[in-house]
Amino acid sequence: MSKTRKRIAFVGCGYTPITPTPTTRESEPAIEACLGAPPDAGFDPAEIDGINTQVHHWPPPSTAEIAKGIGMREVNWQREGGLGILPAGIAAEALDAGQCKAVLICKIMNTIAPVTTPKIDAATGRVAGPGQFEVPYGLGYSMQHVGLRARAYMHRYGVTPEQVAWICVTQREHALMNPWAIHKKPLTMEQYLGSRWIAEPVRLLDCDMPVNGSFAYLMTTEDIARDLRHPPVYLAAWASQPQGAPRDHLAPEILKGMSPFAETLYRDAGLGPADMDIWFMYDGFSFLVLHWMENLGLVPRGEAGRYVDGGTRIRFDGKHPLNPHGGQLSEGRLHGHGHILEAVQQLRGNAGPRQAKKFDTAILSSVFAESGAAGILVRN
Repeated sequence: MSKTRKRIAFVGCGYTPITPTPTTRESEPAIEACLGAPPDAGFDPAEIDGINTQVHHWPPPSTAEIAKGIGMREVNWQREGGLGILPAGIAAEALDAGQCKAVLICKIMNTIAPVTTPKIDAATGRVAGPGQFEVPYGLGYSMQHVGLRARAYMHRYGVTPEQVAWICVTQREHALMNPWAIHKKPLTMEQYLGSRWIAEPVRLLDCDMPVNGSFAYLMTTEDIARDLRHPPVYLAAWASQPQGAPRDHLAPEILKGMSPFAETLYRDAGLGPADMDIWFMYDGFSFLVLHWMENLGLVPRGEAGRYVDGGTRIRFDGKHPLNPHGGQLSEGRLHGHGHILEAVQQLRGNAGPRQAKKFDTAILSSVFAESGAAGILVRN
């Protein structure tokens, strides 16, 4: 499902400061962020009856503890997990079905989550599944998978390191105007090109920034939303790639047109790529931005590198602002959650100095372009 019968709106945003190291128990920033969203909306937290908490590792903190800390009187709908726009879509379905009337979705990030290669037996060191054909040869981490796709993509279309750098440099400029961003210093082209290799052509500054903190947003139905503090921002449609696809770095690239699931997204929203004002492309790695721009039909196949070149078109005051909050590369790794909160701020028109010139619509993508999801937000 990618469209609801009722109009579902984003009505409140809550943030905690982003820090490089953990400072509290995970439940504490979650409660803090969740308590920020209802007042932003002008909504009584006791009236919230749905919740989804997402963490960077398993097991998560107690959802019951978080719900109690928020002051929820009852929980009629509860979920855990999900990345990017997908949890918003799932919550929209629950609201549309009448399972609850207001849902808080909270993302909790920390840097103590273990970083391991997939499916390694801790006792024996053996690797199962597809990893047995990759991990022993140095292909175990996501940045190594991305490196393979990035090298092939750059070679095929003549994308230069400098063109990729403009994504990172421009998003850092945006982050300097975002009070919630982890990075507070400008990034130059020279600094980007001088950063060390992680898995060539992936450099250190092509990777998102691990952070600690929590962001939350509140969703409800249109009949409630239109009486709240801010003009509602609506979830027009969302769609995801078919599950069970091959491993992303082995999946065949689409060489013509947009991804089939993107066609569904636009059809359900009643809009097209040319209607998208602000682009929120998932940037766990900078190369994913280029893939998403093309897979969503925002630029012709093979043209993303040339489109971002120079940074002018993708600046917050350009034709199509790209991640005007700084994205995961400069705001911090929130698995696409920060993209959603920034889209809400932009479409309300209250993003401050980084406010886009045209802000009727926003398109968001989540995770890898071959296995992720996307959504469209509108303000009327």
